[in-house]
Amino acid sequence: MTDLAAWLTAFADEQRRPDEVARWVASTVDAILADGEIDLADLRPLLLKAVEEHWYAFLDRITLPDAEFELVPTARAIALEAARRHLGLPLLLKVYQRAQEASWDFAVQVVRQAPSDLDHEALLVWFWTKATTWFGSSVEQSVLIHQAETNRIRQRGDARRFEVVSEALRDRSVAPSELSAALDGHPVNIAGHIALVAHALTADSIEQLEPALSAVTRRIGPARSVLVRPGGREMWAWLALGERPDTVTDTGIDPAAVRVTLGVGGSGLDGFVAAHLDAQAAQRVALAPGRREPLTAYDDVAALVLVAHDPAAAERFTRATLRGLADPPHGRLRETVREVLTSAETADRIAERLGIHKNTIRYRLTQAEGLLGRPLRERAGDLLLALDYHDTFLTEPTVNNHSFS
Repeated sequence: MTDLAAWLTAFADEQRRPDEVARWVASTVDAILADGEIDLADLRPLLLKAVEEHWYAFLDRITLPDAEFELVPTARAIALEAARRHLGLPLLLKVYQRAQEASWDFAVQVVRQAPSDLDHEALLVWFWTKATTWFGSSVEQSVLIHQAETNRIRQRGDARRFEVVSEALRDRSVAPSELSAALDGHPVNIAGHIALVAHALTADSIEQLEPALSAVTRRIGPARSVLVRPGGREMWAWLALGERPDTVTDTGIDPAAVRVTLGVGGSGLDGFVAAHLDAQAAQRVALAPGRREPLTAYDDVAALVLVAHDPAAAERFTRATLRGLADPPHGRLRETVREVLTSAETADRIAERLGIHKNTIRYRLTQAEGLLGRPLRERAGDLLLALDYHDTFLTEPTVNNHSFS
């Protein structure tokens, strides 16, 4: 009976003949590119070289079974080229899949033509085991190379994009055409801009920044958008919508992980910059201790943003305006005052809507006026602003599930 090890050594020597290698390499590459689904025809010389290197290295493993696996140089070059052409991993994996199928067909033919006194089942198992291990190791290393190069390219592009955007934000020294080019054609000279800024509250939630911005963008509606990664715990986005979006709710963002702010700007480069500056300014409110909303629009908190620029003066104003109503035990009174001042309904209708007795509303309002030392409607604007500042900056965080535009 023919010895399997001896036969394999002879097989390897036979397959190393240049004409055999050329035949095997050409048929394998033909199989990879057969139907045009894999768009690498212009890389045929590179593919031929890679398959040849793979084949010689595989044959060496027959006579040197304990040799450590190392991806052949041209396979590394193909993984790099695929990443540089922005070709995803599925295409690279399909190349290996086609090559493995061709290899298996070849192995089956070899087994059929092997001497009749050779253990064909053992030979088939040998081919299957060795080929599977070889392709698995090749795919694993190729994927790592592709991902590393993809990340390097993205980081280089992100760095350039951030550099140009930073210049535009700093002193508007970048031409709109240059800014648009850096942002992959994002329109700068449009009637209006919407800017988003996402902030991760912890290092662990940085990976949620892009999904959060995507969620807000989907809720706003169909519009061209672009992302900029400044690094750290922030990510920026601009939308070419041209107008302030309607109220955005149910974003699905976890406010304990990410907060998103929104700004609206006018036309052209000035509007691009203004929208972002407003979105960043709104963070002063969005990240305040008493705030739990996942999305905050600058237009909705502009007054708070302005007074918060001088926290000491803002707190003095708030405590002087609210007087005793600012004391911790009076949270329910403050909520009732807010309901009355922001609603066009009568106190009786408010009580009905809240499911409490109308006398309860009246009693609370009497208490509130006693603590204020003046009628509720006197300086109502100052009172509402003071309530907003108090609840945002001067109270402990409270858990709620509200979302605001």
